[in-house]
Amino acid sequence: MKVLEAQKRIAEYQEYIQLYNDYQPSTLKQHTIKLYAELEHVSKVADDLNSRGFRVPGKKEGSKVKIISNDVTDLIDSKPDANDKLHFIVRKYLNKNRGKFRGGK
Repeated sequence: MKVLEAQKRIAEYQEYIQLYNDYQPSTLKQHTIKLYAELEHVSKVADDLNSRGFRVPGKKEGSKVKIISNDVTDLIDSKPDANDKLHFIVRKYLNKNRGKFRGGK
């Protein structure tokens, strides 16, 4: 690896770490994004959110159910807010990880 490439990666990682450290989640979506940045595993994120008492709307009106990995994926895959840089990065990594499981690179 060339030194300039290494320096570029280091700068990207430092920005990522800074975004993570400064991120102040207040919604389920934001908590999901920050946890995925930390754990990078949708089922572990779902388990953690459930242990914190988060729930999503169920099929019956007014009902709440536990979060599953598909819910985590849907939240991360949703359109990021324009100023939510961490969401953009996490979404990119989620899609990159999907490729690994689907036989991609």
